[in-house]
Amino acid sequence: MTSTTWLIILLVLSLTGNAALALRFVRAGRVALPSAPVPTVLAESSGPDPEQETARDRLADVRREVTAAHELLRGRDLELSRVRALLKEAQETSATAAMQPAGLQQELHAARQRLRALEGEVRGLARERDDARSDADGLKRRLAEAEADGGTPLGPDALSPAIPRRLPLGRDATSDSSVDGADLGPLVVRAASVRGDRARSEGEHRREAFLLRFVEEMRTPTLLSAVAAGVPHGRWSQSAADRSCRNLAAQVARYGDTLDHQLYRPAGSDDDLTALLRTALQGVAHSMRLVTRGEGPGGEPDDAAIGVALTGLLSRLGDSRQREHVAFGIGDGALLVLRDGVWTNVFTPGGTTAERGLRLPGAAQQVRCARVTTRPGDLLALCSSSLAELLVRPEAGDWFAARWAGRRPYLTSFLSEVNVPVRSPGGDRTVVCLWDFGDARETPPAES
Repeated sequence: MTSTTWLIILLVLSLTGNAALALRFVRAGRVALPSAPVPTVLAESSGPDPEQETARDRLADVRREVTAAHELLRGRDLELSRVRALLKEAQETSATAAMQPAGLQQELHAARQRLRALEGEVRGLARERDDARSDADGLKRRLAEAEADGGTPLGPDALSPAIPRRLPLGRDATSDSSVDGADLGPLVVRAASVRGDRARSEGEHRREAFLLRFVEEMRTPTLLSAVAAGVPHGRWSQSAADRSCRNLAAQVARYGDTLDHQLYRPAGSDDDLTALLRTALQGVAHSMRLVTRGEGPGGEPDDAAIGVALTGLLSRLGDSRQREHVAFGIGDGALLVLRDGVWTNVFTPGGTTAERGLRLPGAAQQVRCARVTTRPGDLLALCSSSLAELLVRPEAGDWFAARWAGRRPYLTSFLSEVNVPVRSPGGDRTVVCLWDFGDARETPPAES
């Protein structure tokens, strides 16, 4: 028992004892009073009677004891009231203490319910994982059967990339495939270039290239993306495509301050921006001609051997609900946007059939540019003509849209998807994809 309980018990026992003592005194007084002499007898007495004096003294003592007993009873009543108050307080404290475990039990019950809900979610995710593993096993069997039959299935389950059967030939040969990428806060970029089916079957080399470069010379953080596609039978088309990308980065850096002012100034005419980009592409053309110096008739550069269609994109970095881009180029490249599951061509350097046939270095004066704005959730695809044709095909475009919408893929996964064995015109495939998530906090985790 608690100290409060012991105190209550002691006070009650003390009160009971005092009350019993007082009652004994009262009873003693009541018994002694009738034996006292009556006043008439005392009056008739001629002198003091010792017995009467003794009785009076006893009566006075009893009266004093009775008065003390009454006062003691009143004090005990006060103590009893105080004890009752303490008892009531103890009862209220006990009730409060009894309520606390009930609250804890309610919290424990709610926690158990949440735990059961989480266990249900875990079981659901485990089932999805098992289903995905089963689908992956089925895909492996299908792809093995397709490779054995020499086929190339098209569908949402075609994940394995095509495997080259021959190495490329020629002094201008390069790797069969190339991949790159970066996570730049809310802007996620992936790039890949792979050799086409026809080039693989004939032992030719890949003739396309891409570039990803952060433009340090511009005050506003800006990303430069570029895709270059050499002519199919150009002898030095791969070297020219690679050089055009690298020299484009050098030209943009050279005119960084002026280009920054033209890109991000208030809305107005873009004539000055077009003139600046034309000057930059003329510098690119001059650099490309160094590849074939002395190869042409009379020692002149051979432009037919280094023809390249070049498409570039300058993208503003940082958090933004409306991101600004400037697309420019020459030839038949394309810039497509994936929005709400639909691919839309938003920029092509060549507006007509004749313009789509233009190539660097000879057509450096024919550069075209356009401003593009993206919203959070949009995907931009800067690609060569062969992959652009694949994306606008209904079945293939839907397959890529399902794979790429709202994702942040690993480099290996992205390369496999670009290299998927789908029947196509046979040209190389090169693409730079930019996912715009608007805010870095809304960027999803990387996915395989």
